Amino acid sequence: MLRTIIAGGACALLLAGCGDTSAPENGAEPKVRIANPGSDRLKTMSPLYQRIGLVRAIRGTGKRCRSVDRLAYQQEYEQLAMWVAQCNDGRIWSVFIAPNQNVQVRLCTEHAQLDLPPCRDLPPLPPDPDDPVVNKARAKGS
Repeated sequence: MLRTIIAGGACALLLAGCGDTSAPENGAEPKVRIANPGSDRLKTMSPLYQRIGLVRAIRGTGKRCRSVDRLAYQQEYEQLAMWVAQCNDGRIWSVFIAPNQNVQVRLCTEHAQLDLPPCRDLPPLPPDPDDPVVNKARAKGS
């Protein structure tokens, strides 16, 4: 009898530690954000290193991009971090980064037919203090 009471109490304590396990009232699945260390690292980098990272991601999938002129993190889409990058040739790419750091790259002009979120306009990048070209121009101007 005592064992039954102790076992029942232990089960109650275990379940109490789980928090609210009930389904949402509207019947939708609860949203769980999976950590995305690749995208999180990219967000903390300077604009110069963000451009380098996205150029490598685009080229790594066999696409052409000499340099990235503009870029922005846009949103999470189906557990993928969506970044948008405009290359110097004018093409605008979306770069989807998975939590396991796999990358998918698509032209933004293809999003409608692929049922992907549309790419938003990109703001100009601020001057980057790590950019050697900017630093060289500042040194000449001083």
